[in-house]
Amino acid sequence: EAQVEEQSAGFPSFEDALRQAQDKANQQRARVGDIQQQIQVLAAEQRGLEEQSRQLNARRDRLTAERHAVEAPDTAHLNNLQTQLAIAEAANEEVQGVLESLQQLVPQRDNERAQAQVIVNAESSKLTELSARGDALRALQEKLQTNDKLQPWLSKHGLEQLQPLWQKLHVQTGWETALESVLRERIAALPVGQLDMLKGFAGDAPPVKLSFIQATPQAIAPTPPIGGLKPLIDMVQISDTGLRAILSDWLQGAFAIDSLAAALADRDKLGAGQCLVAKDGHVITRASVSFYAPDSEQAGLLARAQEIENLDKQIRAQALIADEAKAALTRAGSAYANAQQQLAQTRAQAAEAQSRAHDMKVDVLRLTQAAEQALTRRNQIEGDLTEVDTSLAQLQEQQAMA
Repeated sequence: EAQVEEQSAGFPSFEDALRQAQDKANQQRARVGDIQQQIQVLAAEQRGLEEQSRQLNARRDRLTAERHAVEAPDTAHLNNLQTQLAIAEAANEEVQGVLESLQQLVPQRDNERAQAQVIVNAESSKLTELSARGDALRALQEKLQTNDKLQPWLSKHGLEQLQPLWQKLHVQTGWETALESVLRERIAALPVGQLDMLKGFAGDAPPVKLSFIQATPQAIAPTPPIGGLKPLIDMVQISDTGLRAILSDWLQGAFAIDSLAAALADRDKLGAGQCLVAKDGHVITRASVSFYAPDSEQAGLLARAQEIENLDKQIRAQALIADEAKAALTRAGSAYANAQQQLAQTRAQAAEAQSRAHDMKVDVLRLTQAAEQALTRRNQIEGDLTEVDTSLAQLQEQQAMA
């Protein structure tokens, strides 16, 4: 019993030791569980890091491949296109300026042509009017100088080709009537070689008044001026000295004066056989006044002849003016046609230049945008690769620490 009691007394300490041993074992098992759990966690983390590393490397490979696939912009080609575009735009601007100028020039040339046509019409009309007037006066002159009674007589004696005196005279403008007033029918006198040949006409006289003059008469001294009065012969311009001598004979003592009133005032200056002849044909002597009036249809031969001569000069001058106007119209028409042709050609050139500049601009814009997009994408890829490399470095550090 003592041994039993002694052994029973030792049970509590044994139970304590057992309990402590069990507690320690439990603690060790718990620690092992924690370690196993940590190992599992670390293993999971390691697998996660490896997966992340794999994904990052895969992404890096894709980015690297894409970076190689992205074509770098051809800067030299783009610069060349930009230079060509600048040249094309300058050419287009130049041809557009020429086109604008021609678009303004063509209406101007058309207006000049129209004005030239107006001038041609006006000058041609003037020429037509002058020609018609000259033809009418010439026809009237021919009609009046052709005497129905005298012409057969002249033809009979072979005198129809003789040129009457009035056709050889040039009278100062305004004095034609005065000269006709004094000369009367002698204004149409016909020249003959010798006056003696006319004696054969005594038995066959002309049917109307007719004068003949000797072609080579003796020279006659001209009428000297008196008291400031001008001889009427001075109003006649004639180069034939023989005819001038005849006129001097016929006009001997006749003086020219502007008006009847002036003649009446100066008649006291006249001597015997002298007279004053006014422009309108009135004849004044010291003791008489004879008023002039046309006494036949042929009156006014000199005035009409003078007018015909002046009209002929005007017609020649007007013909030159009309010809120059027509030449100017031709030049204006050619200038208008050339301007139209240049406008058509320039329009085609402008359209071509504009199309070329537009096409080149589209090409430059396309290449510029492609270059910008490629550069932007390359920069993005470089950034992404930097980010991937940083992430991989961090993973490596984490793996090393694990």
